[in-house]
Formats: sequence, C-alpha cells, structure tokens
Amino acid sequence: MHLTAIVAHPDDADIFCGGTLAKHADRGDDVTVVYMTRGEYGGFDTTEAEVAATREREAEAAAETLGAEAAFLDFEDGRVRYSMENRLQLVDVLREHRPDVVLTHYRDDMHPDHRATSRLVTDAYYMCSLPLLETEYEPWEPQNVYYFGKPTSSFEPETYIDIADYQSTKEEAILQHESQVEWLEEHGGIDAEFDGLVEGVRAEARVLGRTRGAEFAEGFVALHKSADAYLG
Repeated sequence: MHLTAIVAHPDDADIFCGGTLAKHADRGDDVTVVYMTRGEYGGFDTTEAEVAATREREAEAAAETLGAEAAFLDFEDGRVRYSMENRLQLVDVLREHRPDVVLTHYRDDMHPDHRATSRLVTDAYYMCSLPLLETEYEPWEPQNVYYFGKPTSSFEPETYIDIADYQSTKEEAILQHESQVEWLEEHGGIDAEFDGLVEGVRAEARVLGRTRGAEFAEGFVALHKSADAYLG
C-alpha cells in the first residue's frame, strides 16, 4: 500500500497526521509527504530563501523520523491559488506517486493555503484517472482521500486511527521543526491552538483517543464513506 500526504507547509503532516504516517510506515507501507510550499513566510528576521532552506531541512528530518519520503513542490507560502494550471500540476503529483490513499487538509480551515490545497487535491483526485487527460505521467486512480482538520474549523472526525504506539514518534517529528516550533509559539495570536505546540498536539490526540478507547488517536473524514476501510 502507498500512502501520500499532500500538505501546504513543512510541519503540517507531522502535526495533523504524523502518527498515522508513522504507523503505516512501520507496517511496511510506502509513505510519502508532498509539501506544496517550503513555508518561507514562517520565520523571524531573515530572508524568505533562508527560511525556506531551513524549513526544507527540518521537513526532511521529520519525514525520516516518520519513515516517510519527502517531496517538495514550488508553490509560494501564503500564495497557494486554485487554478486549472495548479490543479493539473496536482494531477501529475498523484500520477507520479501513485498512492492508494491520499491525506490532505479539510476544506474548512483558517489558513488560505490549507483551503486551496484541499480543493486542488480533491479536484485532482477526480481528474487523475481520466485516460484522455494527457500529462507527463500515466493515469492513476487512488482509492480514497482522507481529510485532517484543525480545532479552529468545523472539522468533525469520522474515522479514528489509534496512534498510541506512535505518539512519541509523532512528537519527535514535530520537534524536528525547531525553527517552526518557536515561530508558532511566538505567534499565539494567530495560531492560538499552537501555544505549547507539542503539549497541545498531545492533548488533542488524547481527547480524540478517548472517543475510541485509545490512549491517543488522529481523526479524519473520508471523501468516499463506502471506502472507509483503507486508512485503518
């Protein structure tokens, strides 16, 4: 099985689905994290290029911690836009990586890059199997898309993954984003749920776990409810 997470920024996968990615990698599945941007706006007094380079290194280390491969696209942080050109680029991302399951952001999210990524991935999913749509790669049809969300959105999980054995790996991956942990905690007025980042993530996983009798869990919404068993 091949699992691909397509996320807007370098730390998103670790925060929102890192336990699930680590669980699949540990059981022998191929796991890839595709980063839309390098998060160049998420830094202190330095240039965008310097922030991007730092965050790419951190993302690679985090992906390695989870047992995943890392791939980077060239969208600009804070400026991900929905367009046919960008949708076709995501079609080729899916065709290149050929995932059985795709993870991405929920459509209702405070961050505009997250919303745009969700829409681009969803619409690319519908197009990537079309044989008459010719791109660089051959058509491919993933089995399902699963969405993860933020506490600030209307996201209500329907699929829960027990990550009790992988919560520590998830936290270790998050801590690889050393520059971003500091940034998010300094910007509590923007991302208040990230005050005390690791502690907050752990608390959220514990709350989700309680709904399913697990110590820690991550929650998702499946695009196709009839094919809900693929992520498990």
